Amino acid sequence: MNKELLYNNPLIFYEYLLLNPLTEIYMVRKKASIQNWEEYSNLLIDKFAIHSSSFHHLSKGIIEHRNSGETLKMTGYDLFTVNTVFRAIMETYATFNHIFVQPKTLEEKEFRFLLWKLDGYYQVKKYKINVSDFEGVEKVLEDNENIITSTIQQIHNSSFIKTLKKEQIIKIFNPENKSCKWRFLIRNGNIKCMQIIDLIEHTFRTRAFINAYKHSSIHIHSNFPAIDDFKKKRGKTISKEYTDPLTRLAIYLTCLMIYDICNINANANKVFQSYAPELKNFIEGMSTTILQFEDEKIKR
Repeated sequence: MNKELLYNNPLIFYEYLLLNPLTEIYMVRKKASIQNWEEYSNLLIDKFAIHSSSFHHLSKGIIEHRNSGETLKMTGYDLFTVNTVFRAIMETYATFNHIFVQPKTLEEKEFRFLLWKLDGYYQVKKYKINVSDFEGVEKVLEDNENIITSTIQQIHNSSFIKTLKKEQIIKIFNPENKSCKWRFLIRNGNIKCMQIIDLIEHTFRTRAFINAYKHSSIHIHSNFPAIDDFKKKRGKTISKEYTDPLTRLAIYLTCLMIYDICNINANANKVFQSYAPELKNFIEGMSTTILQFEDEKIKR
């Protein structure tokens, strides 16, 4: 591994991480024998990889400038989409980590997965659908209701839910009110629910990541600073000082995903341990450094 790439051309190093360590580690993970519900951990990794690939290509510049010619190709930078995709990468990793990595037991992982599934179907129920919208809509709605009913029953039967106090359970699982919250922490037997920003702050812990998430959210929602930023940079060459920091965060985020996959799969970890010390130490060092940051908000 050439460290110079990280600082002088992070996009090349980022592409290397995606196409080599991440791909190799993930392919080993996919060969593992897992329960049906655990397949969604692999699907989240797929989503992470797809977003990462899009982020890489967008960061290289995809909009050809009008001043481009045969001898000089000039590309523009779609800062809105770059930020939108980066936020998606962060949320995908945080979901994967919270459901499939952080829990200490398989029972807790399945419990969180079921809450995640139920919450998703509760969100689908909020769609405004009329029976005349398309053929077979009644069957679709009925199937969704059946999935909700069966998932609620699975949660009731979960062995992990039996370890929680009733007054704590109701905070995250209250089917009578159609309430379900899969983002939560357990501290000293007490459950602390989290919004998405709380999950981001708990997962990434560093100001660089947290501020990048908040900045990308401003771009997604078309807040004034995003449009003003666009006004100032439109038609101008965007320097590496502007683009490279986000690419480096994407590199560190990829390290976290590789590190997590190795933590939940012994065979993937064996492959990781076979890497050259420089590469292995970089991935592991970056990941552990981020994870060791104090989670001040949760501590309070």
